[in-house]
Amino acid sequence: MRKTYKFSHSVVQSGYLYAHRTATKEIIKNKGGLRNALNTVAKKFKLIDITIKIYDSIFLFFFMTKPMTEPKELIHSIQKNIAPFGLWDKDYIYTTVYGLQEEYISISENN
Repeated sequence: MRKTYKFSHSVVQSGYLYAHRTATKEIIKNKGGLRNALNTVAKKFKLIDITIKIYDSIFLFFFMTKPMTEPKELIHSIQKNIAPFGLWDKDYIYTTVYGLQEEYISISENN
């Protein structure tokens, strides 16, 4: 089921994904701390419909933003908050997904 988000100046049916893998597939040792750090970012930016999936060497952070959220500031804040939890690859994913459905948030670590 897709959710429709209604804001004062827009209506949307999508969300965002931020995904980041550790460098050389290093194991994320403090998954609880990483989850708390991402929840801190979510509160700071008042993100909506948060889903966090943390696997051995990658995490997926799904959310919906309010229209006034500046992506550059959000990405910088995520990267600053995750820094203590591993050595992260220089590349990351920040993209939109149409409908935050289970097929998007279930992955295999072997992919």
